[in-house]
Amino acid sequence: MSDLTTYANQIEVVKQECPEANDEEIGKEFQRYERDFLIPPEDALRSVIRKFQAATGVEVTTGTTAPVREEKKVERFSELGSEDRNVSIEVAVVSYTPKTQMVRGEERNIAFGWMEDNPWEAGSERVRWDFTDWGNKAEAMVPGSVVRLEGASVNEWNDKRSLNINRTTRVTVLKEGGGSAPPTSNDPMTIARASEVGGFVNVVARVMAAKPDVIVRKDGSGEINVVRGRISDPSGSIGFLSWKEFDHEEGSLVKIVGASVRKFRETPEIQINDGTVIEAYHDTSFPELSDLAESEKVSIADLRNGMRDVSITLQVESWEQRTFENKDGESKVVRSGDVMDPSGRCRLTAWCDFDPSPGDILRIEDARVTFWQGSPDLVIDNSDQVEIISDSPWEKIDPENHWVEVDLTELVGGGSRRGVSTSGKIVMIRPDSGIIERCPECRRVLRDGSCSEHGSQIGEEDLRLRFVLDNGVSNASLILGREAAESFLEISMGGVKDEVSNSGKEVFVSDLKNRVLAKTVEIHGRCLVDDQGAMLIAERAELLKAKPEEEAKEVMQRWGVAI
Repeated sequence: MSDLTTYANQIEVVKQECPEANDEEIGKEFQRYERDFLIPPEDALRSVIRKFQAATGVEVTTGTTAPVREEKKVERFSELGSEDRNVSIEVAVVSYTPKTQMVRGEERNIAFGWMEDNPWEAGSERVRWDFTDWGNKAEAMVPGSVVRLEGASVNEWNDKRSLNINRTTRVTVLKEGGGSAPPTSNDPMTIARASEVGGFVNVVARVMAAKPDVIVRKDGSGEINVVRGRISDPSGSIGFLSWKEFDHEEGSLVKIVGASVRKFRETPEIQINDGTVIEAYHDTSFPELSDLAESEKVSIADLRNGMRDVSITLQVESWEQRTFENKDGESKVVRSGDVMDPSGRCRLTAWCDFDPSPGDILRIEDARVTFWQGSPDLVIDNSDQVEIISDSPWEKIDPENHWVEVDLTELVGGGSRRGVSTSGKIVMIRPDSGIIERCPECRRVLRDGSCSEHGSQIGEEDLRLRFVLDNGVSNASLILGREAAESFLEISMGGVKDEVSNSGKEVFVSDLKNRVLAKTVEIHGRCLVDDQGAMLIAERAELLKAKPEEEAKEVMQRWGVAI
């Protein structure tokens, strides 16, 4: 969002407290909170005021509060303008889809859906808007319910308006919801399609697994009995979470009508609520359980954050165990190591007594996937989930030379992966490439001598290069840490520091552009993918020598030129 006038009201409030602050800088700070941390401007106001109080020498007072904006009560969405804040309105909740997404390596919980105004009238008299819930109001925002919102705000993007439910928004339930609102059609879709579209879906699938589970309420008021499992069809498989009784055994073929799809971290999951209809289905041509089970086996390249019931075969690269104390003071042991298959590398964590040796081949069932340092971490909780097998499905992998070559477009469109190599042209050199300072506490990069987490710090110097890599179809950020950067530049960090001290950072970056811009580079490392795009972190990078004849031939083939 480049138009900072969106934050005009918040800028005005900040200027009242910090008259010397620059309007554009204030707007950029609100933009940064919304873009990097998914914090709407209303919730970021106090933090921004404090920052500019400190920057302009204004005394910081803990009692500083923003003027209370006049409440705008409306009955219809048509009465709202694009800059309206502190809105009160009664609406009907049509859908509510939570989403846990990774933003710059950190998980953020939001939700989105549809709501309709004029909730007490017939559906034909209503107008539907999108909404985003930034304030974790899931308990009140049940589909089918009618709620009063107080303190909501209007968002406009690409000439389309929607409503923001902020952390400070008050949500009052006027009419209890009745579970999921079913789709308008009972026609089923494939699991692959349902995983892409989200929202309400109907599917026909075979039950691959189903087991009771318990969810403990966050407020400590009790437990909720649920059923977790997995269903499959010829297009793929998906996990499900049932909030009602699920009386269908493994192998049963069922039709599910009016379920909803939400994303748990990066993994779609079907939610079965009170309004969902589940019935036995008969189709003699539908694949049997054994056939679907065979197709469910995955590789490391297929792993996504939040997956459950994973079946996979792996080769152990390294293994270790460590002891730690949990928050209750109990001593715990966790075992973990790096594992491989022909598609790449990942981490394996075992919360059980299991100690394989490097080179062992493991067959794992019912594993779950979390994230470790931005890439998949397979987790097993008991030794029954894993066995060491003697027959390897592939030739022994050499860990020293195991790099899986993947096209950049495939990396950008897939999930986070380790142990990959790819190539592309460097199309941009970031101006902050070179010597940087890191927080000694958390290793975050300092901005103007300050850490976002630990405040003002005496930084520790480090070397980092930041590029943008492009293959003509897709692009990704590329980061080279100190070791990779020294090898790439063929100069030590001390040499870079001397060059910057003698000539200035702008000259260093300019020389770097002259040397590498538009050049093809091959990198080996890992790829992190989230809602902000793809980021490559190189363990090593190498400029490839230009081959004019091959490049010319490729251009001719692409454009159909014949000589």
